[in-house]
Amino acid sequence: MPTLRQRLDTVFLGYFISHIPITIAVDVLPLLPTEIIPQPLLSLNRFLTTTIGDPFMVIDRTRTDLVWFRSLLTCELFVQLPFFFYAVWMLWTGSSRRHLWLLMYGVHVSTTMTPVLGMLMFGDVNRSCDERMALGAMYLPYLLIPLAMAAVSFTECSRMLGFTADKRKKD
Repeated sequence: MPTLRQRLDTVFLGYFISHIPITIAVDVLPLLPTEIIPQPLLSLNRFLTTTIGDPFMVIDRTRTDLVWFRSLLTCELFVQLPFFFYAVWMLWTGSSRRHLWLLMYGVHVSTTMTPVLGMLMFGDVNRSCDERMALGAMYLPYLLIPLAMAAVSFTECSRMLGFTADKRKKD
């Protein structure tokens, strides 16, 4: 039977594998001119922004209120997307180096997702409670999984560096 650590690595692997097409097909669309976006992806974007009411994924270069979010999407495209491939490789091969990298990624993404969720839940957007809950449910895994990644990886890094409870008591 797989250990909890192995099961979490499988969850993290699935997260990164699924995040690659999501980043390419959904997350970067607000950064692109509509003329170069394929029609099926524009339809998906319209569904997210109109039906679900996602205020962040709107494709409109004139909206200056979303510059902060678009800067996060730019980071996702140029920093995180290449890392996703490396993370898949590290998790697939069981590399011991994965813990430090997953710790950094988990802390980074948890920090960026907190204001996104805060804005969705408590920002001055004109949405019903049900709409806010649906959007929160859609974005919440992108906080919780990286947060778990950071917690598990911190524990693993501490263990590998010899920072255990017993050793700390002696120092």
